Amino acid sequence: MSRVETIGNVLEQVIADLGLGKKLREQRAVVDWGEIVGEKVAVHSRAIRVEGRKLFVEVDSSVWAQELTLMKRRILRQVNARAGDRVIDNVHFVLGGASRDGASGDNDRED
Repeated sequence: MSRVETIGNVLEQVIADLGLGKKLREQRAVVDWGEIVGEKVAVHSRAIRVEGRKLFVEVDSSVWAQELTLMKRRILRQVNARAGDRVIDNVHFVLGGASRDGASGDNDRED
C-alpha cells in the first residue's frame, strides 16, 4: 500500500532538501511588511529586499526614515517573530520615491 502525502508536505520537504527555508523566512519580511508594521507605516514605506540578514526598506521622506529608525528595535522583533526565527539582524532605511500605495515624499512636490 502506498502512502499518500499532501502537496504541502511534499513542498515543505523539497524546500528543506534544497536549503531554501532560511531564504523563504527572510523574504517573509518583504512580503508581509504591511502586516508587520501596520497600515499607517506601510503607506510611507515598503520593504524592498534582504541582503546579508539586513532588511532594506524604502521610505517616502526623511521624516519617516527618522521615525522608523527610532522604531528599529521593535520592527526587528516583529519581523523575526513573524519569521519564527532570527533571520534579520538589521534594518536599513533608504529614501525612495513613491511607496506601493502611491505616497510620495516632499522631494517630489513642485512649488
